[in-house]
Amino acid sequence: MEKVQFQLEATLPELKDLYEKGLFTKTEINQITRRRTALETALVRRVTRKEDFFRYAEYEINLERLRRVRWKRLKYDLNPPPPSASSYSLPRRTLYILKRATIKFPSDLAVWLAYIEYASRERMHKVVTKGLNSALQHHPLSSTLYLLSTYHHLHPTSPFPRSSIPSASTLTLPTSTEADEDDDDAPSGFSLEGTTPARTTLLLGLRLLPRSHELWREYIKLELGWVEALRRRWRVLGIKLAEEVPRDSAFEGDSEALIGGEGAFGPEGEDARKAILAGQLVVEAIKPALEAIQPGTDTDDVDSEDGMAFRQGLVQMLRTYPSPLRTKCLEAIYEELGRIADRGEQQGAKARLVLVTKALYDQAYDPDRKDQGGVVLEGVELVEEYGRIAKEIRKIAKSMTGPDWGDAVGPWLVEQIKQNVENTDLVSFVNLP
Repeated sequence: MEKVQFQLEATLPELKDLYEKGLFTKTEINQITRRRTALETALVRRVTRKEDFFRYAEYEINLERLRRVRWKRLKYDLNPPPPSASSYSLPRRTLYILKRATIKFPSDLAVWLAYIEYASRERMHKVVTKGLNSALQHHPLSSTLYLLSTYHHLHPTSPFPRSSIPSASTLTLPTSTEADEDDDDAPSGFSLEGTTPARTTLLLGLRLLPRSHELWREYIKLELGWVEALRRRWRVLGIKLAEEVPRDSAFEGDSEALIGGEGAFGPEGEDARKAILAGQLVVEAIKPALEAIQPGTDTDDVDSEDGMAFRQGLVQMLRTYPSPLRTKCLEAIYEELGRIADRGEQQGAKARLVLVTKALYDQAYDPDRKDQGGVVLEGVELVEEYGRIAKEIRKIAKSMTGPDWGDAVGPWLVEQIKQNVENTDLVSFVNLP
């Protein structure tokens, strides 16, 4: 009980300050003390559970929410008094409880994620950095920690979106502020300077988890985002655009991708600038990803599928990514899918289906349009494309033996029927005599 008494005595200054400010009554202060005594006692039992720490942290978070509501009700927010013992004591105490949980259960990833997530919600950026580093020391094979560390480097002033915390770490910890309820929809503060440490973090993770779908996908997105951020920054800074200079006729690729930043690297760095903006760096990131994750191989991620699912996910991501490098990146993947298709079997059939149907979904990048994914054709073009695909499917079916092609095409055809059952153009075409 001496440990419990020591912890409770440390809270006396804040309780006194809460009472003097009129935020809690004397009866409520006594109830808080009794409740904390019970919760602290649970932490010093011979058999301690992580749920005891989470229950204690949840109580402190709810207490802080109540304090903030009463703070506004008493109009302290209009003329705030100087900081005192209770101004930040409850969030610090919650963090202290979760920190004790990480010390008690260092091998439990969910405990680390709860600690890091709470610090992020409270905008404790230095604590987040230290927490991620400590968590990676205990869990170097967790792809989630590398992804969170990358996000923190790129968005140092933003809390982690709820979707980035896996379901395994759901700890029923409410947010401490009502404003945090919609953090996923709030604008994030992107930091271009954080690209280098983010890249280092992802490459370190890929060294330990070379077949992680999530890490490779985020690494490719990082390189794409870095190139696009450079282009946009050059435009904002007023660096001369490519329309004002002669186009390089020797360049093979998307000329629109070279717009922006002429002269930013000096005369000697012009070739490097063109290589970066032309997507050479991104293509060099895609190639090792495809080599590391072969079709049909296992993955280092718990919930990910095989190598073909990884390629299909990359294609879907690139089809909606806002970058003029979209076409070049897709071509790099299609080239590799062509080689897989030539091998035949189940993976070859899936690769061939992607190639046969790509014209339905691919379109060039337009900065004035936000691509949502899905079928991009309509009207006569859609009808003609479906007709071409149908002929190609029948042609391949005649040349292939075994059920692999049918197993790959069947679910796709069923999905297309469901999506187009009310498409008047297609229905009219099918009902022609």
